[in-house]
Amino acid sequence: MNLEQVSKIYFIGMGGIGMSATAGLAREQGFEVLGSDAHTIYPPAKDVLDQHGIEVGVGYSADRIAGSDADLFVVSSGEDQHNPEVAWLLEQNIFYISFCELLHELALDKIRIVVSGTHGKSTTAGLLGHIFKNIDDSSFMVGAVLKNYDTNFYSGQGHYFIFEGDEYKSTFDDPTPKMHYYRGDVLVLTNLEFDHPDVFANLEEIKQEFQELVARLPDDGIIVYNADDKNLADLVYREGKRAFGFSLHNPSDMQATDVTYTESGAIFTIINKLDPDNTRSERYEISLPGQINVYNALSAIATLRALGFEPELVQQYLLSYTGVKRRFDVLLESPITIIDDYAHHPTAVRETLEAARMRLGQTQSHELSSFAKASADKGVVSHEAGQETSGSDIHNSNLITHNSVLWAVYEPHTYSRTRATLEELAKSFDSADQVLLAPMYGARETGTDPGVSNEQVLEAIAEHQPNTRLLKDKQEAVDILKAEAKSGDIIVVMAVGSFNHLAYELSDWLQTNSKSQNANIK
Repeated sequence: MNLEQVSKIYFIGMGGIGMSATAGLAREQGFEVLGSDAHTIYPPAKDVLDQHGIEVGVGYSADRIAGSDADLFVVSSGEDQHNPEVAWLLEQNIFYISFCELLHELALDKIRIVVSGTHGKSTTAGLLGHIFKNIDDSSFMVGAVLKNYDTNFYSGQGHYFIFEGDEYKSTFDDPTPKMHYYRGDVLVLTNLEFDHPDVFANLEEIKQEFQELVARLPDDGIIVYNADDKNLADLVYREGKRAFGFSLHNPSDMQATDVTYTESGAIFTIINKLDPDNTRSERYEISLPGQINVYNALSAIATLRALGFEPELVQQYLLSYTGVKRRFDVLLESPITIIDDYAHHPTAVRETLEAARMRLGQTQSHELSSFAKASADKGVVSHEAGQETSGSDIHNSNLITHNSVLWAVYEPHTYSRTRATLEELAKSFDSADQVLLAPMYGARETGTDPGVSNEQVLEAIAEHQPNTRLLKDKQEAVDILKAEAKSGDIIVVMAVGSFNHLAYELSDWLQTNSKSQNANIK
């Protein structure tokens, strides 16, 4: 592809967070940009497009794209041949690409760092983007909005470009995972599990894609990987590339020890063996909660240290990173803590709830994960006892007590994932006291045979967590929580679709009603 011959780019399906960011980056590099989407576009994509003065047609039209006079066409992975504009491209035999292919071209002169894995990609890529932006004025493009900047991309003049490398297909007719098209010079591999059963038949197929990703790394490239993840460790070992491991449990080049968890973060020591002749101990602190975020921080720290950045500089910007939206996003802290999270894979659900349990500080009368339990036994899970609250009284302070309840509100995402991971999903709610289960969100699979019912999902979860209820809709969740949640509780809403609006509605309601000392949640 030769972008020197391109002046105008047309985007089909511009409302997605990746498509809108790519459109913004292209506009900043001097290209004329326009496009379309099925519906009115909402933030954060709308903010990006408005800020860059990008024209967006609402609804798809063959006439519009035919009259666009564009030199290059970019198609969202969510659109296919049934879209009139895509159909027109196919009829005219016109070349089109995915947004990840265009991003690669826009970053040809940069050292490309690609963050890939089943979990933690957005948080880790955002953390690396934040640090590299401040150290080197480097660029980034992440699949979630960074709270520090209220955007998911930045175009700088520095040497690096950080990408979140998704393993999902690039377009409807190109099953190539997006992560391949970035052609990373540095690969950061967070973990590797089975996911996307609508694309991959089993774990082996996903492992093959990651093996190919590693194999394509340039001879002078670097791999930074999670040495506690057996799938990744085996893969990296087989390929024989230059690699640096990070870990909590297994020996590695950068192993974290003495981990202390707090309500809002963690403090830990890293034994740095990147230079075998000069092993050193380094102390770091992060302001993101839970074990999963220690792993995310480790992946970023190991990357920066492997590239030669000094620990003092890394720590300076590590602590100032506040995360990305929709990833353990604390919307309200008092009188009830409300957390919005994107978790949909069983592992992400479990780790999100474990982080919330640590925040709650409850270590008695509740089964924690083995890791969290060990931490609690050492006294590193914080606990602040407060006055016991009664009934549904809301007070203007967030009193964490032994009677505080952790609520998990969960919307299963896609029929295929729910069906394929149901056994594991059923065991993911052990850290919660109460579970409210929303009807499955089919997303791109809506209209197909689910192959599993909401009642079957309820039955599977209830075998492990009896305090589980199946909801009819979002309003029923609102009614239950208003009637039963009390001051000091934590409510974690985990949803990919619009069900997560529940978190915002509850937060708004609580902020309005808790102004009265005697307000009740009813």
